[in-house]
Amino acid sequence: MTENGKVPGQNEPIRPVSKEHRAAQKAFRQEDAKAAMTEHETAEKAFSENRERLRSERLAREAVQGPMLNPTPELPDDTPIENVRLSTRIRNALTGAGLKTVGEIREASDATLLSLQDLGKASVTHLRETLGLPSADGVRPHTKKPA
Repeated sequence: MTENGKVPGQNEPIRPVSKEHRAAQKAFRQEDAKAAMTEHETAEKAFSENRERLRSERLAREAVQGPMLNPTPELPDDTPIENVRLSTRIRNALTGAGLKTVGEIREASDATLLSLQDLGKASVTHLRETLGLPSADGVRPHTKKPA
């Protein structure tokens, strides 16, 4: 026997649940569900408000700076990098190296771009392909492996 008088391996008999206890459990579950729904609705409202705030900030920023442009071979050389839709990692690497325009990227050699932190062959290839310049230093474009 253990300290509380039970024999190990022996189950306690099932005690009948009173109507009052069942009613109290049901009321508790209902209140808990109401609280969860209220919390969910509050979070959903805050999320929607935040999304709308960010959208309006983006639209205001684009109105001042101009819209974000997709990187294409037709972009003029004097287009600022901040206005080109590049991945954040690539944009940060380019601006960190002091490159400010699409023309400066086009003039940079592959070796210069590869020497930048966070830019590898795939990133340089992506820049060369999207900005419409062939690689001058042997960085090869992505090719899909045969299946």
